[in-house]
Amino acid sequence: SIKQAQHLLSDSSMETNLAFIHSNYGFIPAEITKLETQHVPLIEALSIVKNVETKIEKITGQNGISINQKFKTILQKNEGYQIIFRISKILSGEIQSMEGLPEDLTSNDLIYFKYAPITTTDVERSFSRYKNLFCDNRRSFDFENLKNSLVVQCNNVSNI
Repeated sequence: SIKQAQHLLSDSSMETNLAFIHSNYGFIPAEITKLETQHVPLIEALSIVKNVETKIEKITGQNGISINQKFKTILQKNEGYQIIFRISKILSGEIQSMEGLPEDLTSNDLIYFKYAPITTTDVERSFSRYKNLFCDNRRSFDFENLKNSLVVQCNNVSNI
C-alpha cells in the first residue's frame, strides 16, 4: 500500500487534479459544517444545498460537468430529499397542495418539520449519547437509574 501511495504521488497529474479540486470544491467542507449545525431551519438547510448545487453547476470542463451530473442524479434519486424539499416549499408558502407527500403525513405533522435536520449528525449524536448506557458493563443498571440517567443526559445540552 505504501508503494501504491508513492506511485500515486509521483503521478504528474496529481498536483493539477488537487488544484482543480481545491479551487472548485474547496467550499464544500464549510457548507457541510453549516448543515451539521443544530437547530438550522429546514428552509435554510435546503438553501445551503441549493447554493452548493449552483456553485457546482458553474464548474466547467469534463470533470466539472460529470460531477455536476452525478450531484443532480443523487438528489433526484433521493426520495427523502424530494419529500423534505416539498415540505419546505409548503412551509414557506410556495406550495399549497399536499400532493406528492406520503399519505400518512397530515398538515399538523408538517409544522414539526420546521427544524428538521437533513443530515444524520443529530442521529449520530443521539446514539453516541446513549451507547454508554447500553454497553456491556451496565448489567446491574436498574430501570429507575436508567430513567434518571436519561433525564440528565437529555436535559444537558452542553455535552453535545
